[in-house]
Amino acid sequence: MWGTEGVGIPPPTGLANVVAVVAGYSQFSLAVKSDGTVVGWGANLYGEITIPTGLANVTAAAAGVYHSLALKSDGRVVVLCYTMLFALE
Repeated sequence: MWGTEGVGIPPPTGLANVVAVVAGYSQFSLAVKSDGTVVGWGANLYGEITIPTGLANVTAAAAGVYHSLALKSDGRVVVLCYTMLFALE
């Protein structure tokens, strides 16, 4: 569980086949699954866990204060943050 002052934010029920987990400062987490998809949970104040439709082939993730990053197998980085969902090439 992730949270502050004894208030935890549990992962989604049934979450399985996870190969990596990252936790963001503003009480959110992301899990990268073995099939290359990403699951997010917790606070979504700035779009940190708004997963774009069709996001796949993710090999790693990172989380900051108000943003998340997903590294795809082709080397592109998908940024999840305040009203900006885009890929860096």
